[in-house]
Amino acid sequence: MSQPGQPSKPGDRTPGTDPDAMSDHPAPPPWQALTPDLSVDRPPRLGARRIVLSVLSLLLVIALLAWALPWAAGTTWTQIIDSLRGLPLWAVPAMLLLGAGAIALEAWTVRTAVPGSRYGTALQGHAASSALALAVPGGGMLGMGLLGWVLRRTGLGLSVVIAGILTASLIETVVTTVLVPLVGGIAYVLAGMISVARIDLPAAALWAALAAVAGGVIALGLFVVLLRRPVLTGLLETAAAVTGMGGTDKDSPGGTTSFVPFVLEQRDALVRLLRERPLSLVAPTAAARMLQWLALVLAIEAVGGSVPLLLTVAIFALGRVLSLVPLTPGGAGVSETVGAAALVALGLGSAAAATSMLLLAVATLVVPLVAGGLAAVLSVSRGSVTQAQSASSS
Repeated sequence: MSQPGQPSKPGDRTPGTDPDAMSDHPAPPPWQALTPDLSVDRPPRLGARRIVLSVLSLLLVIALLAWALPWAAGTTWTQIIDSLRGLPLWAVPAMLLLGAGAIALEAWTVRTAVPGSRYGTALQGHAASSALALAVPGGGMLGMGLLGWVLRRTGLGLSVVIAGILTASLIETVVTTVLVPLVGGIAYVLAGMISVARIDLPAAALWAALAAVAGGVIALGLFVVLLRRPVLTGLLETAAAVTGMGGTDKDSPGGTTSFVPFVLEQRDALVRLLRERPLSLVAPTAAARMLQWLALVLAIEAVGGSVPLLLTVAIFALGRVLSLVPLTPGGAGVSETVGAAALVALGLGSAAAATSMLLLAVATLVVPLVAGGLAAVLSVSRGSVTQAQSASSS
């Protein structure tokens, strides 16, 4: 680092930061030539195709809630509206607080996974990313790009941001596809042993949940195999030989940074994070799921229902797993419909069951969409102002 009053050397920089991130023309990442739509140096763009898919997905969610939810619960919307009118005053505010708390906890995992990042930035980026993933079919990658862009604007290095996003995504996958289904399955078995209450779930829902869990576990297993350095190195060298992204020549598709060493650097950083901070990474996301489960418990309480706690854990786990089924983004409409049917099977009134799942949706869908939408608008507007100021000063 240069001394005060002396010119900075070309290589001087603050650890964890990248001068390119603050530049008007940052150096493109190694993959940019082959995948121009995947970038963390500008906000993602929604093309006409994705906008049309988002509208169609929204119509499907509306259809599921308008027809499938009352049909599965055995009620009508007139009865559901009457039940909604009878909710206690604390019901909706409690859902809003629990939904916001879950987002705040998930953002702490992102903050932990990206050393040098500020919590406020991580919260804003994560909220915007989650909303994009919920609102747009296949928006998960776009959301990751948006999160990366928000983090990169603070001057964090590209390698730090990419490794952190991959780590946070891995933790979410582990919690959703392994930890939550495992806890839900154990709770269901224990409930059958100590309680007379039984729950007969639709076979289609169970098979869909099983398929989602199996797919997630297989993907997680493959990812773990890829984390082995010899395996990843061999695959990358083969891919580099085919695509020509392995060179360090400026005129090559890989740009000024060799693609293979870049990816291996991300792998090493990810493994290091997992080894050094496993509890700090997993605990916030697991706690966020506990808040969402608590939202289900309070939603049932708000409609005057009574369901054994162990079975509420099983129902919540089923809903979270069904959110992985790629019928609608985030399983919107599907989780609520199956959850209402399960509550009816446990003896809850039809209208009460549907109302409780709509209340839960406030915490799991409405809050992430609204908060994330506001965060996305704020992020893009700030980015535009910063870019305009940079252009005027130059």
